[in-house]
Amino acid sequence: MDSIGLCDDYHPTLWRTCRVLANKQRLLCLKTVINTPQRSVGEVAEICSLPPHKVSMHLRALQSRGLLHASRQSRWVRYAPDPDPLVPCARPILYAMQIAFATLNENEVLRTLTAFTHPRRLAILYQLQTRPSISEDLLSVVTQISSPALWRHLKKLESRNLVAHSEGNWSLHGAPPRLAHTFLTLIALASLAHRSV
Repeated sequence: MDSIGLCDDYHPTLWRTCRVLANKQRLLCLKTVINTPQRSVGEVAEICSLPPHKVSMHLRALQSRGLLHASRQSRWVRYAPDPDPLVPCARPILYAMQIAFATLNENEVLRTLTAFTHPRRLAILYQLQTRPSISEDLLSVVTQISSPALWRHLKKLESRNLVAHSEGNWSLHGAPPRLAHTFLTLIALASLAHRSV
């Protein structure tokens, strides 16, 4: 299977969602809506101490990824942490974010999210899920990523405790953070769906 093709098929729901989430202000808006649902833009802005126009943009971005539901009540649009059923991975991502907000600090959440914000890193992680370890040269071949680019992505993943390097081979880290584990599971599920098509 072409792992780049897998990530191209999957990017609308995973790496793009992680890219939207990997922003301190958007994370704060999402956390506020999770903790106090059915808030208007103005109310979220007040709680977050952010300008309403920025909060409006952040909430719309989160809604576009299927993580929030907007409903109009009179003059106000109110947001709730209800995943869009048409976005298959929205529910597990939203659930994972709820747990992350309760158990991790903001920097830990951001560091984990930024590991999943590029389709090439998803391709690497997919390959590392399919075998116990792999050489960098073979990983470059199966992912179709040049050696310099592959090295940069691997080092980013290594710095986030997702991959490990030993005796010339790369492998998944033994115990990824729970938030990362959710994303790894979604990559694996996407590969199964891709194979069955």
